[in-house]
Amino acid sequence: MMDQAESLRRLVSQKKGIKKSRVITISGGKGGIGKTCISVNLSLALKKLGYNVTIIDADLGFSNVEIELGVTSKYTLFDVLYNNKMITEVISEGPLGVKYISSGGDFTLIDEGVDLTLFLSNIKILDYYSDFIIIDTGAGLNKVVHQFLQAADEIVLIVTPEPTSIMDAYTLIKHSLVGEKKKINVLINKVKSFEEYRKIYKRFETVVNNYLGVSLNDLGYLEIDEKMTECIIEQTPIVIKYHNGKTAKQLIQIAAKLANQSPPEEPQGLWGIFTKLLKQR
Repeated sequence: MMDQAESLRRLVSQKKGIKKSRVITISGGKGGIGKTCISVNLSLALKKLGYNVTIIDADLGFSNVEIELGVTSKYTLFDVLYNNKMITEVISEGPLGVKYISSGGDFTLIDEGVDLTLFLSNIKILDYYSDFIIIDTGAGLNKVVHQFLQAADEIVLIVTPEPTSIMDAYTLIKHSLVGEKKKINVLINKVKSFEEYRKIYKRFETVVNNYLGVSLNDLGYLEIDEKMTECIIEQTPIVIKYHNGKTAKQLIQIAAKLANQSPPEEPQGLWGIFTKLLKQR
C-alpha cells in the first residue's frame, strides 16, 4: 500500500505551477462581534463569486464555524499531526461546496518527535486546491491569536460600535501588528447607518495611524440585521437563506472588494503560515 508521504508527493507533482492560495485571517478584539458569522458568510460569498474556498476554524477548543455551517467534522488537523490522517481525510464540505477544516488542537504545544515535514506537506496540498483560505481565529488576544496574526499576510479585523470592541481592536493592533508589513482590512459590523459606520471608521483609522503608525484599509460595513441572529440559530448562513436581502448583497460586495485587492507581492500561502507557526512552538 502506498504510504502517506508517497501519496502526497504524487498529489503535489500533479499540481505544480499553480499559484498559492490567498490566506486571510479574520480576527477581532473581543467576543460577540460577529467574527465567526462573517467568516462563514464571507467565505460563502467568495464561493458565489466563483472562487474555491476553504475555512479553517482556528478557535481552538470550539467549533463555532462548524455549528454555523451546519456540518460535522470527523477528523481535524490534529489528526493529521498525531493520527496519520491525510489532509484530504479531514476536509468537510459545507453549503455551496465550501470546504471546512477544524484545527482540533493547540499548535503551540506540539510534541517532539512529530513528523512536521509530513504535516507541512499535507498543508501544502490546501494551497493548490483553494483560491482563498479563510482562518477564523478565537476571540480576544491570546497566544494562539497573536501567533496567527503574526504569521498572516492579510487580515480582516472586525470592529463594532461598542467602545470595548474599538479599544480591544486597537490593543490587538498595538500588541500584534505594529511594525508588521501586512494588509489590515477593517470591517465595521452592527452599525445603525452608513453615517455611524463612517464616523467610527474615521475615528478608529485616525487614532491607529497617529498613535501606532499603522495604515488600515476600509473594507466596508454591515448594518444590524435581526435576520442574522435568526440564521445563526437555524444554522443557515444569511447569504443562502436571504440571498436577495440587503445584508447578503453587502457581503457579496465586501467579498468582491476583498477579491479585487492586490494580493501580497510574495504570498506565503498556508504552508508558509504554518511553517511560521510551528517555528514559534
